[in-house]
Amino acid sequence: MRSGETSPRQGLVEAAIRLLETGGPAAIQARRLAAEIGMSTMAVYTHFGGMSELFEAIVREGFLRFAAHVEAVTETQDAMADFFAKGIAYRDWALQNSQLYRLMFGLTTLLPTRLEQDMTVAGTISTLPEGQAAFDVMVHALDRVKASGQIDPVDPVLAAGQFLSATHGYVLLEIAGYFGPEGNGFAWIFGPLGLSVMVGLGARRVDAERSAVAALAAFGIGERDP
Repeated sequence: MRSGETSPRQGLVEAAIRLLETGGPAAIQARRLAAEIGMSTMAVYTHFGGMSELFEAIVREGFLRFAAHVEAVTETQDAMADFFAKGIAYRDWALQNSQLYRLMFGLTTLLPTRLEQDMTVAGTISTLPEGQAAFDVMVHALDRVKASGQIDPVDPVLAAGQFLSATHGYVLLEIAGYFGPEGNGFAWIFGPLGLSVMVGLGARRVDAERSAVAALAAFGIGERDP
């Protein structure tokens, strides 16, 4: 395979993700998947052994893409603003890849095994290296905030768990349409939620608000824009 070419296995994963986003989990069938990239149905079982292995590969790819998107946010001298900016990137990616996001976090019945871990005990969030690496992006960003002295000397894993709980819960509600189509949830709930958690971790509210404005500006968003 020449450099830059997609392997048959990767091609199947990418095709599966396209079908997932357009048709939901039920659209991922061996016959449809093979037809999507011009292969025989047997190719699915040749490269994955079965559908359960395929779904795990989809989840792994999802976490890789998710982490790359959030990590791509440019870091500045304001660690708190960078953390908020990564939170905006998190929300944007989840909304743009809502079916994949739900699968990654176990909200469908397609995966036969559980991939998550108890972060309060193990200090890790997933049995998949890709899932843990995605979570580590948040932990690293929050550790920078702690090192800057802008919050209390908290455990960055547990503090990241607080932000993950808040962000994950919010994006699932937005995906489900609970905040309407006008973007009001972003301005009136998502932003204040992030501020409240950060202040709860010891940040001065005036500093958190200033950093939040800087994070919005990095995306070309005004304080009350969707």
